[in-house]
Amino acid sequence: MSKRTKKVGPAGWMGPRYGLRIRRRVIDIDRAREKPAACPRCSTVTLHRVASGVFECSRCRTRYASNAYVFQAPPPITRTEKGEAAGNA
Repeated sequence: MSKRTKKVGPAGWMGPRYGLRIRRRVIDIDRAREKPAACPRCSTVTLHRVASGVFECSRCRTRYASNAYVFQAPPPITRTEKGEAAGNA
């Protein structure tokens, strides 16, 4: 028996349904989810998706909220002096 999902890959379960654009979007999301992510706290590549938008490090057990499918690290916290604030003149 031949392999029927050579072109579509992980979206092969959809078959001819839902349209080409949606199937390609699903393929892009699935490929982005497979890439490993580094934990911002312990710097190891052990971050896994627990639920939609929730990622957990299997080493230090910290949980992060991020995008639904792909982890995006939170921006670093920058501190400013009281006199250097943008709104104060």
